[in-house]
Amino acid sequence: MKMIQLVTQMEAGGAQRVAYLLKEEFHRRGHDSRLLFLYTKRPAYAGKPHVESLLDHPPSPIDYFKIMIRLVRLLSREKPDVFITHTHYANVMGHALSSLLHVPSRIAVQHNPTHTYPYAARITDRLLGSIGAYSHNVAVSRTVTDSIARYPIAYLSRVTEVLNGVPEPTPSMPRRVTRNRWNIPLEVPLLVNVGRFSHQKNQEFLIRLIEKDKNLHLLLVGDGELRELLHGLAVHLRVTDRVHFTGEIRQDEVIELISASDIYVLPSRFEAASVVMLEAMLLSIPIVSNDIPSGRELLGEDAILADTALPDRWLNSIRMLLARPDMASEMATRARIRAHRFTVPRMADAYEKLLDPEAGPILPERSIA
Repeated sequence: MKMIQLVTQMEAGGAQRVAYLLKEEFHRRGHDSRLLFLYTKRPAYAGKPHVESLLDHPPSPIDYFKIMIRLVRLLSREKPDVFITHTHYANVMGHALSSLLHVPSRIAVQHNPTHTYPYAARITDRLLGSIGAYSHNVAVSRTVTDSIARYPIAYLSRVTEVLNGVPEPTPSMPRRVTRNRWNIPLEVPLLVNVGRFSHQKNQEFLIRLIEKDKNLHLLLVGDGELRELLHGLAVHLRVTDRVHFTGEIRQDEVIELISASDIYVLPSRFEAASVVMLEAMLLSIPIVSNDIPSGRELLGEDAILADTALPDRWLNSIRMLLARPDMASEMATRARIRAHRFTVPRMADAYEKLLDPEAGPILPERSIA
């Protein structure tokens, strides 16, 4: 089958990683598999095989017309059997066009609770999903399906839950080597967070948190629109010697840094199914997460969930894990076992089953209608 996937912007985000992993897995299974981005925000996947952007920079309003024209030309020329879109703008733009061009199978993937979408995107998604512009509509977690529970039955009848998947991470460097490379003292307790610097990911909370405990160091892996604000906050709070910014780095380097840390911290205001959190679980790194629906869904009792409105509880949880390595190890081991449900082959199986219902049951992915 000829498969094309589309994501809104190229950067090192979770939806982008899922799309890339699917592209690679589909290719391994013998499909003609490509990955497109509407535009390049940061060149996280530039130069990768069968990956391209329709625009090489963030678009102006007029640029969106260029993107639409280029997408129509590409779909008309390539005539894919399957067109899979990820993130809300790619979903609504991609399938408004692909349905008019009669692409046979059109799959929209919802990577966040829909109430977090911009109003126009939320309304358009609801309309397109109800009138059949999406052949199939994938929700990546129960948290997402709960966000559409009151949508029309015409929308819900096409929705299936498909859990995200990640490959088994394999760090190749000892902890001391990784820390030395990034100038992080070996003996300090190190918290790590990976993600786009944004309001959603809430890294500001972590910087303010470690200002309260002068023993803690914080590793922030990523980049984003709040980069200058976060750097400025670290300077203002006089914690620049304990907050380590890496910028966007290669995936193997991300794995090394998570593995060299003591606790993975996830203060996000909302998530659907954090890919990096799944990797931390597979690396047996204990996790402290904001008490949000996706945290309760994916982590259960195998992590510490604490509301970010209670920073003292966060500090006490972190100190307890550092003081009780036996308890932290037991909790992380349970999380690792739980995370083995989230594999790339299982994820790809579920997408293929949408295209071939005779392929047999794949659990726990399921229709919600």
